[in-house]
Amino acid sequence: LTQSLQQFEICTMLNVALRRSCSLRPVGVRLLQQQHGLQASASLDRSIACRLMATSPLEAASKMYDDLVAKSVETYKSNQKAVSDDLDAELAKNKLVLFMEGSPDAPKSEPSLNVIKMLTQAQVVNFLAVDVLAHPAILGYTVTKSSRPRGPHLYLNGSFYADYDGLLTKFTNGELEKSLGTQTTKSTGTFGGELPIANY
Repeated sequence: LTQSLQQFEICTMLNVALRRSCSLRPVGVRLLQQQHGLQASASLDRSIACRLMATSPLEAASKMYDDLVAKSVETYKSNQKAVSDDLDAELAKNKLVLFMEGSPDAPKSEPSLNVIKMLTQAQVVNFLAVDVLAHPAILGYTVTKSSRPRGPHLYLNGSFYADYDGLLTKFTNGELEKSLGTQTTKSTGTFGGELPIANY
């Protein structure tokens, strides 16, 4: 009876540890099972498998994104001439080009949404937005050209200007509005200096 009670307490401790701790890895659970002579159970194995992703979702997402970038760079390099010719022409034709996830009307990531908000607030208008998720070679192109794995990337006169962190810094210290913003699109009169409600 004492041994059964002791095993029950250990099982309870394991379950509590699994529920409360995101850092307890399956290897650690297996070691605890071996140390205390507990049998592996299907429910415990399922619990461990479910927690494998839950222990480090940021690491898992970061690894997935890094894999996407690596595959995109490979795709770009296999079609480098055609992709570079097309996108270099767009960079030459447009003063500002933003490589982002999604479109300005429907950004597909939080950094892309935040960059659109910053550019809108600073009234950086008339830029071309390119969706890097439309084809892997486009993401590979901008990652290779900018040497920055994380987007969005803004290009000014064909040269890399800033990524998300750089734009956030420039927006925060007012440099983005001074260097690229336009005051002519802001309202005049009673609500002078504010953003217009609609500018068609």
